[in-house]
Amino acid sequence: MAQSSEPSLAELSKQIRERKAKGYKPAPLITNADLKNFENAPVSVSKAAEGGNHAEETKAAEVKAPASPEDAEYAKLLAEWRPKFQAAVIDYKNAVNRGLVLKLRLNYLYNSTDHALTYDVSPAMFLAAEFERTAKEVDSNKEEVAAAEKTIEALKVAAQAAGLKAGDIAAMVGELPKR
Repeated sequence: MAQSSEPSLAELSKQIRERKAKGYKPAPLITNADLKNFENAPVSVSKAAEGGNHAEETKAAEVKAPASPEDAEYAKLLAEWRPKFQAAVIDYKNAVNRGLVLKLRLNYLYNSTDHALTYDVSPAMFLAAEFERTAKEVDSNKEEVAAAEKTIEALKVAAQAAGLKAGDIAAMVGELPKR
């Protein structure tokens, strides 16, 4: 009888009992309902040590209370501007994504029109009309993306005038997708 490299049920049971004896607790399950409590909470990211137990060896950065009234005022300013930037960035990303979908649709219609012309004229006429409508939507989308881009730029200028640092503004905007 060949021996399996997998642990036996008895070995697995022993490992579980050892973890419980050491005070091992599974990570908590976080749902979308839980996330509502942390909407404006600061976030820290840390990396686990290589080959180590992530739950035991990872430590999150401490959140410090503002040291001065100026720091508290600046934190309030950040909290005021963050949702504005988030909404503008989402609008921009949605416009860019819509443009990409429209371009895919144009490619599909172009290929379908070419194929339909080979076999029947009536579907080709429908596809040509659909192609033209989609091309107009692409043009409209270019204006939508440009408007969203201008909104973000205007927010950057207004936030800087309000006293936000350029680095904080860049962090709130993040990396925008290419058109």
